[in-house]
Amino acid sequence: MKWGFAWLILYPLFKALFGMRVTGQGNVIRKKRIIIAPNHISSWDPPLVGVASPRELYFLAKEDLFIPNPFFAALIRFYNAIPIKRETGGKDALKKAIKLLREEKAVVIFPEGTRNKTDEELLEFKEGVALLAIKTNSPVVPTCIKGPRKPFWTWILRKERLEVKFGEPLYPSQFNGKSGLDRLTAEIKNSVRRMLHES
Repeated sequence: MKWGFAWLILYPLFKALFGMRVTGQGNVIRKKRIIIAPNHISSWDPPLVGVASPRELYFLAKEDLFIPNPFFAALIRFYNAIPIKRETGGKDALKKAIKLLREEKAVVIFPEGTRNKTDEELLEFKEGVALLAIKTNSPVVPTCIKGPRKPFWTWILRKERLEVKFGEPLYPSQFNGKSGLDRLTAEIKNSVRRMLHES
């Protein structure tokens, strides 16, 4: 209920106020386990993906986000953020993600592992998403975010297009063998890159 209520308010607001464009919502498989794998260019990325998604999402987030502001920490926990503890190498969050996927939930993981503050189009994609997908037999939905790196006012004035694209799901069963992990990781990155170059 909390997710649906927030979505009913925020989705039309982001469309009207920022001109946000969302494509590929049909690729977000309903009522089955999936992993959403977006590029990461801004602190706006999690709420943008959440607003764009037609179903409730769960997010793996670095523990640092939960420390400075108790109110913000409570807010993001309320909307399904799961802290990743550095000292455990993210093992606790991984266990929670596996549990959620086995409950047929949708989990968001940024394959780059951190925000891309460089001039590079994409950072190296880590193998965690592919590993989790193969371990839980969960389809991966490569997701492309465009625009939030630009100043806030450019969205309102439509000088910059704010866009979220959900790509076609990648099924781990298609990436068998010893090289499966590397091939799935590479294909997730290639899919996001292709969407970045689409008009």
